[in-house]
Amino acid sequence: MDRREIVLEIIEKNPGIRFNEIMRISNIRNGTLSHYVKKLVEEKSIELERAPRVTRLYPAGIQEKEAKICKYLTMDSQKKIILFLLKKKTATSQEIREFIEKSPSVVSVNINELFREKIVEKKYDIPSNKYSLKNPEQIKGILGEYYPESLTKLSENTIEMLDF
Repeated sequence: MDRREIVLEIIEKNPGIRFNEIMRISNIRNGTLSHYVKKLVEEKSIELERAPRVTRLYPAGIQEKEAKICKYLTMDSQKKIILFLLKKKTATSQEIREFIEKSPSVVSVNINELFREKIVEKKYDIPSNKYSLKNPEQIKGILGEYYPESLTKLSENTIEMLDF
């Protein structure tokens, strides 16, 4: 398998993967990887998402909503929140905070970002707002297609042991 195929396979198996992560997995140096990424983009085999200091790569043809969910499934705190809500259905920010073991501000920032991106919905309630996934079936489908190991852990009720 040549380097081009290695890079393409990594991206297809890990949509939303960061450029630096591909370098780490493949042991391909920055300049060489840039060359292959450029070729794959020109061939329309992959798509790039560029943000300040972060480049994410996706297989060609991935839908925008799927790409967005994949992006958050590559981020530690957001992934834990999504999987926790997938398992629990509805949770307060306190329950989420206790599960992901992060500060209230970190939980708030992450939940608000997922809410803004329409991945999580909020039900205003007293004394605490309740959060749930907007489209859990779509997320299960994405997990099954791109991240089957996470779905297996989730179905085996081992979400507490997720180590990302």
